[in-house]
This record gives sequence, C-alpha cells and structure tokens, in this order.
Amino acid sequence: MNILAIGAHPDDIELDCAGTLAKYVKAGHKVFLATATSGNIGSATHSMEEIARIRKAEAAKSAAILGAEYICLDYDDEMFFDSREARMKFINLVRYCRADVILTHNETDYNPDHELTSKIVNDIAVMIPIAHLKTDSPPYPVIPKIFYFESAHGLGFVPNHYVDITDVYEIKREMLACHESQFLWMRDNYAETDDAGDLFGLMEITARYRGMQCGVKYAEGFIRANDAHRVTPTRVLPE
Repeated sequence: MNILAIGAHPDDIELDCAGTLAKYVKAGHKVFLATATSGNIGSATHSMEEIARIRKAEAAKSAAILGAEYICLDYDDEMFFDSREARMKFINLVRYCRADVILTHNETDYNPDHELTSKIVNDIAVMIPIAHLKTDSPPYPVIPKIFYFESAHGLGFVPNHYVDITDVYEIKREMLACHESQFLWMRDNYAETDDAGDLFGLMEITARYRGMQCGVKYAEGFIRANDAHRVTPTRVLPE
C-alpha cells in the first residue's frame, strides 16, 4: 500500500503518527509525509522565509529516517484557507502519492490549520478518481481510507483504533528530534504553561497513555472515518 500522512505544520506528523509510519515501512509499504504549510511563523528570531527553509529541511530530514519523501504545499502558517485552488492542490498531492491510506488531523482540534487540513482531506478523498478534475498527477480508481490522529494534548479524542509502536518508539523520537527549531519556539511561546513546551515529554505521555489503554508500553491512537467507500472488513493499520 501507499501511505500518506498529511499534517498542517512540520512536526505535527512526528508527534502524532510517526510510530505508525515506521511500522508501515517495516511491513514493506511506501510512505509519504506532507504538510499543508511551511510553518513560516514558527520563530521569533528568523524571518518568515528563513524559518520556512529551516522547517522544511527539518521535515525532510525526519522523513529521510524512514526513507520517505517529504512534500510541502507551502501555504502560510496560520493563514491557510479553503478554496478551489487549495482543494485541487490536495487532490494532486493524494494522486501523486497514489495513497491507499491517509493519516491526518482530527476533525476537531485547537488550531485552525489542523482542522482545515482535516476538512479538506476528508472533502477531497471522494474526488480522487474523478477524471474531470484535472491535476498534474492523474486520477486513480481508489478512495483512500482516512484515519484521524491525536488532537493536541488528546483533548476530546477517544481512539477506536490503536497501533502498538513499542518496537519503533525510538524511531519516532529520532524523527521528532529533527525539528530542532520547534523546541526553542515552544519554550518561548508556552513557558507559562510549564511542560506544555516539552515536545518529548508530550510525546512520551501520550504514547504511554494510549499504550496503557490498549495493553502495550507505547501506542498511537486513531479514529477511522467510517463513511461510505472507506469501510473495509480487514484492518489496514499496521499490527
């Protein structure tokens, strides 16, 4: 299968589904990582152009750990809006990857870029095979299966699918560590909330909590989009 993880910003994927992507790779599947935005406001010291270059390089370095390709749609961080152009760009991305499965943000989250990424992915999934919607990458006869990953701090998120990532947890940690620019950014912006800026701590707590729920050391949780054409009688997430 071809697996596409779409986050709003560089580092979203690593926090929420990098372990599952590592399991897919170990099972022989092809994986792509993509972000809607470049994260170009994620620094108080670099210019928007400089931090965009830095964050995209960090995301590409992270993807390379899995032998995966990273793709950025290059929308502005926090100034990303729904439009025909955006939908066509997402359709082209999915067609380019020929995705069978898409992992993306939960429909409800604290950040508008997260929610809009989720909405557009969900809206365009049924459009992938439609020939009259012309993109650089051709249509293919699949409506991808969609799984929503963890919302920020797990608030309001109740998984109905779990992936045991115990054996690949260090890969997930290594991928997150590539996003060096964000550790400073989180400390600068969330200092008043104590550990909220500790990305490694957040990753550890979430993975342990989801692992406790399903009886393993570390896990990632997902909610499956269970609407027409996306339900299968077999499991498509990694064992």
